[in-house]
Order: sequence, then structure tokens, then C-alpha cells
Amino acid sequence: MNTPPPPTVQPSNAPTVETTPRTFHYDPLFGSAPTNATNAAWHSLFPTQGGFFKHPDLAPARSAFAVYHQLHCLSTIRTTHALLTTAAFSPHALTPDALPVMSRAPHVRHCIDLIRQSLMCRPDTTVEVKDEARGGVTGFGTEHVCWDWDALGEWVGRWEGWEGEGEGMARGVE
Repeated sequence: MNTPPPPTVQPSNAPTVETTPRTFHYDPLFGSAPTNATNAAWHSLFPTQGGFFKHPDLAPARSAFAVYHQLHCLSTIRTTHALLTTAAFSPHALTPDALPVMSRAPHVRHCIDLIRQSLMCRPDTTVEVKDEARGGVTGFGTEHVCWDWDALGEWVGRWEGWEGEGEGMARGVE
């Protein structure tokens, strides 16, 4: 017997994130192999505690918005791709046991499927015009309607350190 999922509850003090127009532009830093600079760029996408927060109504237990898990997964795929590309041109064999746990097949498969389902859950229906010369779309140069990323991060930042010291208190701010 299938049990129906619990109803979705959106407390009144859940973050309200406005939308904003944003044109996508290619930034090679995020697709490049791990270096101090590329890792810093990826880390800058996360609030101080990696996106984890507590909130008296929305998330009394330590939680994160799914987008931070999705970004973690995308970064895992990035680092695994770089590791395997380097290994492919190395004279030394790379065994599965030599891979960091986060780069092993089960975790990468989990990440690929999580990102797939996330994209299907909230599909971006922006129309991208085909570049006939390239035979497809680049995804860049087109304006999208995006949620305000900075506002979401600021909300999480206010609730990262909440430990129940007071109603609606987040690191002494609110």
C-alpha cells in the first residue's frame, strides 16, 4: 500500500525570494579543473556553513535548501571529471579504491540523477534560439528569469547559527 506524501507546508516566514532578469554568460572558471581559484569560485556559491541552517518553523533540524546539495553534486562531477581526465593521460593506473569517496561511482551516479530530477522539477523554460552555424544552442547570451541568488544566500546566512535562543532569532539578526 502506498502512503501519500505529507502535504507541502510553506510557513509564513519561509524565505520570499524575488525574481530578477539575468543574461547567462560563459564563465570558464566554473567548468575548469580544480585549482585554488576555481575552488574559491565554487565555495563562494555557498553560505558560510555550506548552506545548512535551522529555522524554528521551516527547519527545526539542521537542513539545507536542495539547491546547495545540487551545487555540491555538480562540483563533485566537475572534480571527478578533472581527476579522471588527468588519470586517462597518466602512465599510472587509477583504481576505483584510489578515488576519493565523493568521486566514486555510487556518489557520482547519485549526483547525476539528483541533478536530472532537479532540472525536471523546476524546468527553465527560457527560449534559446538555435545557432545554425553551431547546429545547436549555446545557452549563453539569452535572458532568463531567475530567483535572486544573493537574497536566498542572505536568508540562509541569517539562520545558519540559530540554535533556538529566541523566536525568530538568527545569529542575533532579524
